[in-house]
Amino acid sequence: MIGPRNNMSVIRIEDLWSSYGREPVLQGLSIDLKEGQSLGIAGPNGAGKTTLFKVILGLVKPQRGRVIVLECELKNEKDRSWVRRQLAYVPQQSVRGKLPVSVWDAVLMGRWGKTFGFLKMPQNSDKAAVHQALEEVGLLHKLKADCRALSGGELQKVALARALIRGASIMLLDEPTTYLDHRSKEDLVELLTRIREERKLSLITISHDPSHLEQITDEVLQMENGRLREKI
Repeated sequence: MIGPRNNMSVIRIEDLWSSYGREPVLQGLSIDLKEGQSLGIAGPNGAGKTTLFKVILGLVKPQRGRVIVLECELKNEKDRSWVRRQLAYVPQQSVRGKLPVSVWDAVLMGRWGKTFGFLKMPQNSDKAAVHQALEEVGLLHKLKADCRALSGGELQKVALARALIRGASIMLLDEPTTYLDHRSKEDLVELLTRIREERKLSLITISHDPSHLEQITDEVLQMENGRLREKI
């Protein structure tokens, strides 16, 4: 374990409540992620883990409580939009795309909305970032490959590279080892550990299977019915 570098909070959540309709999802939840810390949150499907990520990303408004990311409290859409640009998010890989997309293009899209968009073409700095990220995850030799032809482990590395090129200091990982075989899981755990140390990242990883969380995190919390407790 690397451990947090100092006592600076990069994500602070205080007494967070959130619901869909009348059904409560997050209930009085509090988190304090320090700079350089890796936090794991374990819990079954439906416990509220994904909703927590949506709140941090500014996609779901809390009913009550405070969410502060990099000293910016999410009070309005401007704040939430700014925070989304500061975070790197690796979604759960569950469905393969049906359209032909190269590894290079899939990773480059991680810069969309941050450094280029509809009226601005990718710059040399964007292309250099793709090259570096693919080299970091060990997929530079497959930059021209069709993503549909990749293995599950390779697809997860593409998702990780796409997150890395955002240049964020905070990364959210949603079930990163789900659907992977044992060898691919071990490979990804080793990769995440190395990248975290090299890039000095702060991480929150959620998973319904806590076994790998202990390998890549400094602390594992258990989520049940929208509440957090220390994992026993």
